[in-house]
Amino acid sequence: RPLLLPEYRIVPAVDRSRCSYSSAAVRRNRAAQYGMLSCSLYESKRKAMMKNHRAILRGILIIPLLLFKSSLNGAAAFGTSTSAPSSSDGRSLLANKRVCICGGGPCGLFLATLLIQREPAVQIIVLEKTQRGGKNVNAFGTGLGSRLLESLEAAPGLRKRVESVGAPSVMGTAIVSRADLSEQMTRFLEDSDMNRQVQILFGEGCADIDLNARKLTTTAGAIIEYDLLIGSDGINSMVRQTLVAERGVQEEHYLGPSRWKALRLPPQSDVESGSFMPLRHKLLRGGRVLPRHPEGHILLMFWDKESGVDNPGNVSTAEELKSLLTDAMQDEAQKKRDRIHRLFLGGGGDKEAVGKKRNIVFDDEAVDLFLQARPSRSHYMKIDRFHEDSVALVGDSAAGMFSLLGQGCACGLKSAEILAECLLGSSSADLNEALQSYSELAIPGAHAITEMNLVSVLLRGGPFVKALMIPLTLPQKLRGKLLFKRLNEPDVPYVQILKENRLLIALSRRRWRRDREPLERRT
Repeated sequence: RPLLLPEYRIVPAVDRSRCSYSSAAVRRNRAAQYGMLSCSLYESKRKAMMKNHRAILRGILIIPLLLFKSSLNGAAAFGTSTSAPSSSDGRSLLANKRVCICGGGPCGLFLATLLIQREPAVQIIVLEKTQRGGKNVNAFGTGLGSRLLESLEAAPGLRKRVESVGAPSVMGTAIVSRADLSEQMTRFLEDSDMNRQVQILFGEGCADIDLNARKLTTTAGAIIEYDLLIGSDGINSMVRQTLVAERGVQEEHYLGPSRWKALRLPPQSDVESGSFMPLRHKLLRGGRVLPRHPEGHILLMFWDKESGVDNPGNVSTAEELKSLLTDAMQDEAQKKRDRIHRLFLGGGGDKEAVGKKRNIVFDDEAVDLFLQARPSRSHYMKIDRFHEDSVALVGDSAAGMFSLLGQGCACGLKSAEILAECLLGSSSADLNEALQSYSELAIPGAHAITEMNLVSVLLRGGPFVKALMIPLTLPQKLRGKLLFKRLNEPDVPYVQILKENRLLIALSRRRWRRDREPLERRT
């Protein structure tokens, strides 16, 4: 039965085999047959459907491009998304070149490994001022976080080596000492050096650098000529100091208010092997019990200069130190029960009435080394560029930060990875251009994580300061983007995390300016 539409005439039934219609007429007839109220409604639905089809088609074309972009390695997780172009002839800038790496720590060894894996014609000399297997009293180690482990993947097989010496902790992240990390990286480098491209000189550091002649004098008096000099010699880098003094590199360097030391402990019967418990004592600003491979623990402690110069509380004997640390390792509930016991029962009484105390066992040799060692300081250090002429800086030589977020080693390894990519994958024949690219890629992420570590200044504050942190961190908590959680997501750049927490970091930096202490160089 024909339908009467308001906008159109009555549409009779039509034999389509005998008539030809324009597309518009066919749509009008179809609208009439299906009982639509108006042809305009049908037209709008048809246009919406075509728009959806076009969107789906665009998605099909764009998704492969996005997948390709997300698969790119290099500087993406460090704060940028640009990597160095590949060389067209397969040769790198380091072919038949001589590279000298000052500093045989994790970053220097990692860079040497990456270079020889892709360039069989490069010759590398690594200078390490400490003897192999020597004791470093204040070496407490680092956590094997997701970012650090991802960087190790750039050298196939290295991650497994490093994880084998990690000590499991109750926090879920294994802890590896710097000595164990450096030793495993040294062995891996030696095993990978099939062409004998690398020479490691232990017990020999850098004494003088002639930037114009490209010559370096070691502490043993040897003169080394180089085509590329890598500064990986730590926070007090001589390579960086030379660039600051002779080439105008701008440095912003301050010391944190706290001193710190680390003490090695033998296995403890009253302390869990993977313990990560805090140290609490009125003479300590803070500290942690860290697990150590294959057994035992490391005590990492911080104190302010008001509490002591060389040691917390200015303790000078082994017994005084043991008493202080034994008290610091007791449970807080235990300490409260002890205070109540002394208040109501006096100094005597049954010890079992206030619970069991931890009995801490010490290594006398380690205690003596602790008392004699100079305390270390926390550093905040930023420079305006990571390169100059034929010199590049990586690791702590390029960026110094507090240890709260545990990203120092991960940041250093990533900088070494970026430098290797710029040197080996550059299409340019100019070394300075490749080093300029390295600075542009590495600096944003390194500066971002340096700023984020200033959060430790707020955590040192009183109740009022900590209360101010609540409204600044609550929005990120509700969105599941807390600072510590985001740092465990390697695909999220440091720069992005800094932007997400910019108000918190701004408050941290404002308070930091009150407490910072300029670095004074010894002459």
